[in-house]
Amino acid sequence: MAHKLGVCVPYRNREEHMNQFVPHLSNFLDKKGIDHTIYIVHQRDEFLFNRGLMKNIGAKQAFDDGCDYIVWHDIDMIPEDDTCDYSYPGETPKHIAVQISQSDYQLKYQEYFGGAVLFTKEQVEKTNGYSNGYWDWGMEDDDLFWRCVKEDLVERSVIDYAKVKNVGIFNGVNSNIKIPNKENLRLGISNSHTISVLVKAEQQIEKVPIWLIGDAERKFVEYPIFRKPGYDWGLSFNNSRAYTAMLWNSHREHIYQWFKRYEGEWTWVTMVVDDLEKKMHFYLNGNESDARNGTGTESPIDYNYNLKRYGTEPFFIGHTPTVEPFQPNSYFKGEIADIKFWDRALSKDEVSMLHKEYSTNGLILHYNFDEIAEDKFIIDQSDVNDGILNNVEITETEIQIPHTILPHRRVGKFFCLPHETEGLINVNGIDKWAKGETTAANERRYVLEMQQNKINYKTDGINNMKYKYISTERIFGNHKMINVHCIK
Repeated sequence: MAHKLGVCVPYRNREEHMNQFVPHLSNFLDKKGIDHTIYIVHQRDEFLFNRGLMKNIGAKQAFDDGCDYIVWHDIDMIPEDDTCDYSYPGETPKHIAVQISQSDYQLKYQEYFGGAVLFTKEQVEKTNGYSNGYWDWGMEDDDLFWRCVKEDLVERSVIDYAKVKNVGIFNGVNSNIKIPNKENLRLGISNSHTISVLVKAEQQIEKVPIWLIGDAERKFVEYPIFRKPGYDWGLSFNNSRAYTAMLWNSHREHIYQWFKRYEGEWTWVTMVVDDLEKKMHFYLNGNESDARNGTGTESPIDYNYNLKRYGTEPFFIGHTPTVEPFQPNSYFKGEIADIKFWDRALSKDEVSMLHKEYSTNGLILHYNFDEIAEDKFIIDQSDVNDGILNNVEITETEIQIPHTILPHRRVGKFFCLPHETEGLINVNGIDKWAKGETTAANERRYVLEMQQNKINYKTDGINNMKYKYISTERIFGNHKMINVHCIK
């Protein structure tokens, strides 16, 4: 069956780009034998630019004209070679602007869903297209990706670990496990060691909002998962949706790593410290943290000098007494299913297999929450480091550990036509939005409303557009420019 493609492009004040984009892409698609029409949707009013609405208008016109699939396309992004595949997307939407010159032919970030995305008519109807609620620059592409998440039109997979087992529930208020100081643990964190935790963290927005780039009043908080207090050693989850690992050396220098992860997802978090090589490794579900695409620090990182020596303070799970109990970063909220501690640096291969098997060589602490004594103690499976339970509820639950949810993709190589940066910029060492408050408002809408299920996307999209049609012009042969006014 032959398919017809509608290329839907939001447009305003980019004539130079349009004059390059339309002939180039049309010629490219002709050579591929793809029947197509390009729809340049021109917003002609005094309001801020609404890219999502313009894309929706283009899609509606394309489907009305008989197209059975579309590509939502940026006007400054053109296919560079034959890797760019505009053919029918099949069962799921396809993101094709994957290798882009603007980002050294890498993804901007793992969930990036912009530049050029292919949808069938049915997939547009299912997701309701773009939100019409994002003005000026930013987040409408992320919102579209989240609609695909909600409609299960994304790439999902889980680690081979489906189990029903006991877990500890930490309430974020007064739950913790106190581990009386033992010599093997105290000395362990001052030499080579490995700590691995199977955890599902939750945000605590009743204490501190989710950290946003555009929030001038933002506060950064680390919630303690496993800590040795003082110059705190250990693992945390923070309100920027990241797991973190921290060490201190003998010169009181902070050694720190992180990787991004949403709340509410079971995750295997592993820190490996090789004190002979002076390297700290950090792993998400057995995969080492990678700085590419903005998803974490580059692991391993090097450190200098010996690690800090600690005194007789106890270890804590779910709490740090370094701060006062009323402080937001005093307690962790979420569930923990498994904790293991070795007094050696596990190899990369060993870490990759922790969901299936683990070595007892050097294992000096293991809590699996299956053995609780007198409702007061959690039994150490490997040694004599039993922990004291405080307000930790033990319950049985089914555990699945998802990999990062990603768009379905076709790897295409695209050249970005030069233009002024409208997204994230760095000013005096601080990340900010180039468009300031308008992008900050979009960020709040996406993170605090769309991702928190406060927006009904079924009533915000291509089925509920507010605009005034002005005219349609033929451009570059058989292609169309649709002129519209937004209505607020």
